[in-house]
Amino acid sequence: MRHSLLALTLLIGSLIAGRAADPSKANETLLHGTSPYEDMIGFALAKNEARLNKSVATADKNAASVKGALSPSAVSQFDALLIAIHRALDAKEPHAVAANAVEVFRLMIDNLQAESLKIPKEVSLLDYAGFKLRVLAAAEKHDWPAMRKIVVDASSWWGAIKSKVSDKRLRDAFNSTVRGLEEAGKTENLPMLHFAAQIDLDLVDLLESHFEGRK
Repeated sequence: MRHSLLALTLLIGSLIAGRAADPSKANETLLHGTSPYEDMIGFALAKNEARLNKSVATADKNAASVKGALSPSAVSQFDALLIAIHRALDAKEPHAVAANAVEVFRLMIDNLQAESLKIPKEVSLLDYAGFKLRVLAAAEKHDWPAMRKIVVDASSWWGAIKSKVSDKRLRDAFNSTVRGLEEAGKTENLPMLHFAAQIDLDLVDLLESHFEGRK
């Protein structure tokens, strides 16, 4: 029954996907759509099955509207990832759920139209970096080259926007966090990396508030 409902949701989404959308509205839809996937990652890594099921159900409800805001070329990727999430959920493989959920998150961020955003796209990419590092750190086998690549990306995204952050304390805190991520990747220090990734996620919330409050 679950797969039948999912198939119907994906079909409806396919019918509306690719319509011309107002950039601001599309961005709002995609940013709102990331929320259940953020929850999904946390609940999957915590192995909280009840809340994980609820977050997947919420993602299913939002699927059609999200697909309407995606580019046509991204719709098939979204469909494949959502199906993979359901398969992992049915197989009781929470880490696989988290691994696919974080890629849905990235797909939506990549489809944001940067010119219509008040909060720079790089802030959302830094959010992705924190989640991706948490997922990689929770894997049975630690892929340090993959983690170091994400750290390099995070450093680049932060470098692109740090001059726009007028709050010196926030800027210094994020500078320190990036240095912590770099050191953790270099020394393959998993506890440090996990801690710095969580600080990254916490500081992203402050960055969002900072840019939201700017005139």
